[in-house]
Amino acid sequence: MTPGSKRTFRCGRLQTIRGVQPARRCTRMLAACLCMMLVGCGEGTPDLSANEDEIHPIVKTADLGPVKMTVTADKNRITIAERIGLTIEVFAEDGVDIEIADPGDQLNEFQVRDFTSQPAEPVKGGRRWTQTYDLDIFLSGEYSIPQIEARFIDHRKDDSDQPVGPASQPVEGTIRTEPFTVEVTSLLEGEFDPTQFRDIKGPVELPTEAGHRWLAWGVGAAAVVAVVVIWIILRRRKARPEKQIVVVPHEWAFDQLRLLVDEKLVEQGRVHEFYFRLSHIVRVYIELRFGLMAPERTTEEFLVEVHRSDTLRTDHQTLLGDFLRSCDMVKFAKYDPTTAEIELAFDSARDFIEQTVPSGEASTARTRERAA
Repeated sequence: MTPGSKRTFRCGRLQTIRGVQPARRCTRMLAACLCMMLVGCGEGTPDLSANEDEIHPIVKTADLGPVKMTVTADKNRITIAERIGLTIEVFAEDGVDIEIADPGDQLNEFQVRDFTSQPAEPVKGGRRWTQTYDLDIFLSGEYSIPQIEARFIDHRKDDSDQPVGPASQPVEGTIRTEPFTVEVTSLLEGEFDPTQFRDIKGPVELPTEAGHRWLAWGVGAAAVVAVVVIWIILRRRKARPEKQIVVVPHEWAFDQLRLLVDEKLVEQGRVHEFYFRLSHIVRVYIELRFGLMAPERTTEEFLVEVHRSDTLRTDHQTLLGDFLRSCDMVKFAKYDPTTAEIELAFDSARDFIEQTVPSGEASTARTRERAA
């Protein structure tokens, strides 16, 4: 049995057998305990072969003189639009300064959605710098996290009070970790078969005993009381002024895209519903962002109004028109899109929202928190 594990053994009622010598009873109890320990050890042996496909963190380290860097990704495999956490930790001995390179808005194909940087933290033997990133991507495949590098300056002195290095100058250097690959799975991966249905089960007889009738009366009474309580609460709330919540259009749209991916409609074979939801998100975003009544109009009527109003740039009008027409083909013409076309429609919706974010706000709607 592995340390820290808990097991519950269910035992029957023990009967006291008079006339049995205490030594024999102790021997039997000892034998029973040994058997249970052997069974527990056999059951607790882990099956290493079953863990090969499990999601696990990826850790890369690098050592260079007084500096050690550790880069950790919390997952080796994600689905489209799922976020991956990346943590960078750099330890340096006292007297060594660290500067971690800023990757900007992207790490190769990954978008940087959130970023935090902790100031130098004193630890045993030196200091530690920590940065964390939230990354996501909307394309399936295998993508690389590039090498992470940090520049250091060694100001330490030896016993003669001279800096360590030639000509009594501080030693400068750069430490780098190796790149690694993260797998991004498609929306359509899975074993769902829409042609297989379960048989309809036969009718089930309801119990008619007196005890069940009393139970039904009790449940009914509780339901009536619950309805009255809810009615009273709602009536009181109507008298209170409701707080207005300001919705940022692009933040709302990105949240809706993530919820749409999490529902896995495509994996369940509900492609038609997926396109309806995707088109609705873009139309509501346009109404919130530009004040145009997109949800109540047909695609052609709406595109004509957009062209007349000069609200969108020409390239944005073209991107939006292609996206809405591709959705109409699936929604009304019963067109069966391919995997590539589904991903292209999703990417078009995301790109349109990202490219039309107000210029005064970050295009990726992320918050950077930097140390003073």
